[in-house]
Amino acid sequence: MFSSFTARLRGAVKACPPNQGFLGVIVRRFGVFLAVGALTLSGFGWMARPASSAPGPQEVITRTVRPGDNVWSYAASITPQGEDVAKNVDRIMQINNMSSPNLRVGDRILIPGDD
Repeated sequence: MFSSFTARLRGAVKACPPNQGFLGVIVRRFGVFLAVGALTLSGFGWMARPASSAPGPQEVITRTVRPGDNVWSYAASITPQGEDVAKNVDRIMQINNMSSPNLRVGDRILIPGDD
């Protein structure tokens, strides 16, 4: 086992460009290893997010989109006077797994009921 390690080490030394030297190649490879490790770990940080769902069942009303309907009008219909309609726009988009507020006539949309 030790002989195979030394044989690989000799092969690595021979493969090194003469102007960089063995130590230069090792330092560069170690730097690449650290950079890849840091990027991998930071990627896991981006993926790890807590779940953002309601704590229990939520009452919803199903509506069929008609000409002239939009997410803002649905949100405004369930928003109490003086409160922010945009929050309910976000809720409607989240409940319906929408990435865009655009609706098509005939689509079925879920509207949150009274909390």
